[in-house]
Parts: sequence; structure tokens; C-alpha cells
Amino acid sequence: MSFFLNREEAILVLKEIFDKCTLFDGTYLSLVPPNAASLLSQGYQVHIKIGLDDENRSCMQDILGKHGLALNEEEKKELVIIFKPKK
Repeated sequence: MSFFLNREEAILVLKEIFDKCTLFDGTYLSLVPPNAASLLSQGYQVHIKIGLDDENRSCMQDILGKHGLALNEEEKKELVIIFKPKK
């Protein structure tokens, strides 16, 4: 595992989420390239437009925790951001 979220790791994590969580049904998904000025993360970010219920939030957090990733939810936009936190 790298110190930042690279493209390949992001794709592997998304595949695991698609396989194990039931939240994806016609949602918007974007892989955002690294931004050196980002205050939130290191490397790529995955943006998913969806409102999470408790079951899917828990499912995603379990998977992300195994990969050293975090989840940020922006309520008004119903946007979920998956990222590797800065240390």
C-alpha cells in the first residue's frame, strides 16, 4: 500500500465496494486526480453522489478501514468522498 491513494488502488477499492455494498444504483462516480493543494487528502479521491444509509456507510467504512482510507460526506450535495488522509 502506498502513502497516497493511487489510481490502481482506488479502482481495487471501488471493485470491493461494488461487490460487497448495495448502495450503487445509478449514481454519479468520479475519480479525481491528485491535487497538491488539497487539504483533505493525498493522491486520488473518489467522488460518489449518493446519500448513504447506516448499513451502506458501515459497509464502506469497513472496506476503507482495511485500506487505510477515509470517508467524508457532504450532506447538502449528497456527495461521498473517499480519500487517503494526510498524515
